[in-house]
Amino acid sequence: MIRIAVVGLGFMGKTHIGAYNQLPNAKITALCDRDPDRVNLTSLDAGGNIETSSGSVDFSDVPKYTDYDEMLAKGGFDAVDITLPTDVHAAFATKALKAGYHVFVEKPLAMDYESAMLITAAAEESGKVCSVGQCLRFWPLYTEVKKVLDSGEYGATRHAEFGRYSPPATWIVDGWSENSSRSGNASLDLHIHDVDIILFLFGKPQSVRSVGVPDGNGFFTHISTVYQYPEVSVTSTGGWGFSPDFPFSMRALYVLDKATIEMDISKDHPVMVFPYGREPFPLELPEGDGYRNEIIDFVERCESGKISEIVSPSVAAESVRLTRLEIQSARENREIVMD
Repeated sequence: MIRIAVVGLGFMGKTHIGAYNQLPNAKITALCDRDPDRVNLTSLDAGGNIETSSGSVDFSDVPKYTDYDEMLAKGGFDAVDITLPTDVHAAFATKALKAGYHVFVEKPLAMDYESAMLITAAAEESGKVCSVGQCLRFWPLYTEVKKVLDSGEYGATRHAEFGRYSPPATWIVDGWSENSSRSGNASLDLHIHDVDIILFLFGKPQSVRSVGVPDGNGFFTHISTVYQYPEVSVTSTGGWGFSPDFPFSMRALYVLDKATIEMDISKDHPVMVFPYGREPFPLELPEGDGYRNEIIDFVERCESGKISEIVSPSVAAESVRLTRLEIQSARENREIVMD
């Protein structure tokens, strides 16, 4: 049984708790939030852009803390799950790792590559598991498509495009996502999902060229990028500067030699395959979502002591690095060549 301390009890913290509660080999044994009202958690209802866990919970017997250092010192858990604003990820994750705990930290891993590598180094030095919430690597919408692409059944992938569109993230506790110095705005907080899945599917690009809608603080509420690869054209765009009633949208399109694959979560069949010479068909997807699957993987890693082969701190750091290069490209209005 892996004992979990959850730090940060907003939308994502509640989502993670809902996932842990479904597992027979995990148990919440500590809760931490600086707000004394939030730490007395009784419900998993949290809003958010994707439907997740809900309903009442009873943690009356679970130790609760408003002081993170005190919680680490008291212990009573094996792993710390950090769902806090991005600008404190490095400090909180490294503290937990140095204190001898396994760590799950939400995406983005950090505000910049240097901070992400601090977490990576702390994980390596501690010998503890450190997983990162790049959930698309665990989401059937993407993992099942990856299997098709890798199989070569429909030939090579010639073009891929990704879209992620959201109304303002009003469900975020204290509205910290609107503060670019804490979140990196949509260009880092939202867009990094597609950046990471592009790395997952196609590896590191040769260069990036980005444009965006600046927020006046060096980041972007909307960003679009062209990624240069030798044999496939790849683009992505994402932002949360849409009107409040605009529905959250998660889309992808893959053009192969012998088929086209469309992903759109707004449709009854979210992934459709359109093969040449055959009738279109929905791709069969296993049950579960990326949030639940990444938590299952984390708990299994804690049990085995082995780093996840799907996403590690060093892998997540590369996603931060590439996203920051896109932001630089949009700021400077020029192509950035990857080294």
